[in-house]
Parts: sequence; structure tokens; C-alpha cells
Amino acid sequence: MDMKVYGEAQGLPREVDNYFVDEPEAGRFNVHRDLFRDEQLFELEMEHVFEASWVFLCHESQVPDADDYLTTFIGRQPVVVLRDQAGELNAFLNVCPHRGTRLYTARAGNSSVQMCPYHAWCFDSAGKNVKLKDEELGHYTPEYAGENHDLIPIGRLQSYQGFVFGALPGDVPELEDYLGDTRFFIDTFAQQSEQGMEILPGEVSYTYDANWKMQVENTMDIYHLTTVHATFAKIVAGRQERELAAAGADKVKAVDLNSLSSVASGTYTFDHGHTVFWGTDPGQENRALWASRDDLIARGVDQLTVDWMFRPRVINYFPNLQFVDSASLQLRVIRPLSAQKTEMTMFCLAPKGEPKEGRRRRLRQYEDFYNATGIATPDDVACYEDISRGGLAVKSEEWIQGFARGMEKVVAGPDELASEIGIQPLHSCSGVRVQDETVFRGFYREWRDRMRAATGGEK
Repeated sequence: MDMKVYGEAQGLPREVDNYFVDEPEAGRFNVHRDLFRDEQLFELEMEHVFEASWVFLCHESQVPDADDYLTTFIGRQPVVVLRDQAGELNAFLNVCPHRGTRLYTARAGNSSVQMCPYHAWCFDSAGKNVKLKDEELGHYTPEYAGENHDLIPIGRLQSYQGFVFGALPGDVPELEDYLGDTRFFIDTFAQQSEQGMEILPGEVSYTYDANWKMQVENTMDIYHLTTVHATFAKIVAGRQERELAAAGADKVKAVDLNSLSSVASGTYTFDHGHTVFWGTDPGQENRALWASRDDLIARGVDQLTVDWMFRPRVINYFPNLQFVDSASLQLRVIRPLSAQKTEMTMFCLAPKGEPKEGRRRRLRQYEDFYNATGIATPDDVACYEDISRGGLAVKSEEWIQGFARGMEKVVAGPDELASEIGIQPLHSCSGVRVQDETVFRGFYREWRDRMRAATGGEK
């Protein structure tokens, strides 16, 4: 297949399809290396992937009280999420309309009135301009005084089960339609407590020198676990030996990676590029939630949903949100900075009102494996950067291999398990030892559709 063709006038790719070999009937799917290294393409991604539809902003527990705020980004656009005096959530571009100065400079806080640090214009927590400094001395025209000086709202803001999403344009699908049947998996988190979920204090952010799509792939890639995280597996085995030898040893166990290679697992792809990995967990009693299992049934959560609460699950929401649930439950947010630099922010997610011992277990397991200072995350980051410095530097070979596992097992529509829980994925795949690679296709096909629109083509 030919290399992509650049537009002569704008220097932009014209033939988006030339980034892919997508021939399912021939058993072929490949991705061009330029998807991970082309800066011009990255500029288009910001506009037509991250700034064109829904992205995850925050969880409601991060702005629980009136006048709380949290700053974030939609693509490269600075955004602030505010809870006003009436308790309603709003989101605005985090810029003063006067000169465009960044208004809320902290990550989060509480402020009934926010003053611009440049010219002291003031805004309340509903985004209303409440003061122009020295207005009476400004000799403003009546026309200017009558203009709207409030903060600029984003196009859409909606929440599902406490998870808040925003979009810059207003003409995007309803959030529930965008999430589709993947809402079942969010429900398995939200129903763990009658009070819902909460983000625990202590977010961690770090950057790595590689493309943001490396993180998307890695989260759905169970194939790498026993190789990249072999040291972690040895540490777990050593702990188990010490446990047997020491009476009263700490029972806060980590996930057993070796067990994942022998359990039933599968993947689903959905509309809008969302993907799901599921597995089975032979060590369910090690979960922080285990002690609440009987209570879940007693308060009316159906048995099928409870069973899924104890399955390992990884859910990727296109383009920037990831849930990873094994021993503990992690939420990850992706922020691309350039074609070769990405910022990750990670949170521990937990049911409100969790018993003290369960919370302790959850935090220790989270720190052990997921945290940026844990055993696993630095290993993954090293792989992203090795790929960037190695294979992506190669010019003689344009195509990346690595999307063939599971091709003989993937089926269109739901499999038996999906039908049992009442969801309709685009594709299902199970019965592949450890995990298939066909799940990546859903993400890349959505990327391709967005970029077709960027270059004037049809989805």
C-alpha cells in the first residue's frame, strides 16, 4: 500500500485510509507507523478527535460542594468545571473574556468569586461576570457595557452515574447514546454502594515520551502482562511463600498475573470506539469488595451484576478515559501533549461508605500495582518509550504488526456472554489464551472515521 498523500496547499493528509490495511475477509489488519509519530496528524487529532465530541472531564465527587471547581482540558482547550450556588454543575473555557488570561490557576479549589489575575475582572461560580474593575472610570460605550462578559460555556455537559463528560460543540449525541451498552460496565461500578462512587484523594500525574495511542493499546493488551510485569509476578510469588511461613502475615494480596494466563477471558468493541476486556478472577475473596457481597444481594442488586463486579474488566472510552479493575479499581485520563509526549492522570475509584478494612486493602493494592510509583506503571512507560525510540524511528518498514491474535475467533455482534447481560457489541472475541488483539480495531476504526471528517471524506 502506498504512503499517505499530503495536500499540496495545506500539508495535510488527504487519504486517511492509507494509514490502515483493514481487510477482515482476508484476515489482515495493520496500522501505519505515522499514526504514532506524525506531528501534522497530531494537530488534526486535537481538533477532530479530542475537541470534536465527548471527552471525560471529572467525577462529581471531585466537585462535591457549592463553589467547588476543578480545572482540566478538552484537547488543548483549558476548561473549568464549577458547581454553582444552586448545586448545578457547569463547565466553561478557563479564560477571562477580557484578554484571555487563564482564570482558575489551581488544579482545584473552592471560590464563590474568582478574580482574574491580570485586570481583576470577577466571576461567580455560575460563570457570571460580577465586576469589571474600575468600571465607573472606564468610559465604556453603552454598546460595550451591554455586551456579554460572562465566561464562555462549553457546548455540552452531561453526567452518567457521577462521571462527567463535556464537549466543545453542542451538536453531539446524547451522552447515554454515546456510551451505549457500555453503560452496563459503569453500572457495575456505581452499584457497589447505595451512595455511588468517589475519587479518593491523591491523584497522580506523570508524562511519558511517546504517543497517546500507546497508552490506549497497552490498557487493552493483556498479552504483555507476564512479560513486562514478570518482576511483579515474582514478587507476588515471594510474598505468598513468606505468608505460608509467617503466622499472621499481611493478607492484602496483589493480583496474581500468572493466573490471568489460564482463565477464561474475552473482548468487545462498541460504537464510537469504546472497547472492553473481561476475564474471570480465581481470587475474588482478595477483593476489597468481597466483604460486601452479601450486602449487595440483600439490597437488591441482581446476581448477574454482582458476579460482574468481581470480574477483571478494562473499559476504554474513546478517546481519553480508562477503567482498570482487577485487584483494585483505577481510573486513568489521557491528555496528549504532542505526537511524542503524553500526560496521564490516575485515580483510585471506590464505593462510598466502604468499610475501613476494605478501603485499606483497596489502597494498598492500588499503590502496589497501579500507582506511578508502583511496580507495573514504570514498566509500561519504558515499553512505550522503547517503541517510540525503536520501531517508530524505522523508516524502511512502514507498517506495524501485532493485530492478528484472535482473528479466527472474532464474531460480529454479541457472543453468548454478551447476550446474557443484554448488550450488543459490534464484535465479540473469546477463547483466545490470555487475550486477542482484534479489540484494537474498534478504537482505530473510530479514529479513522473522525479523521475522514477532518480531510473532507465520508465516515
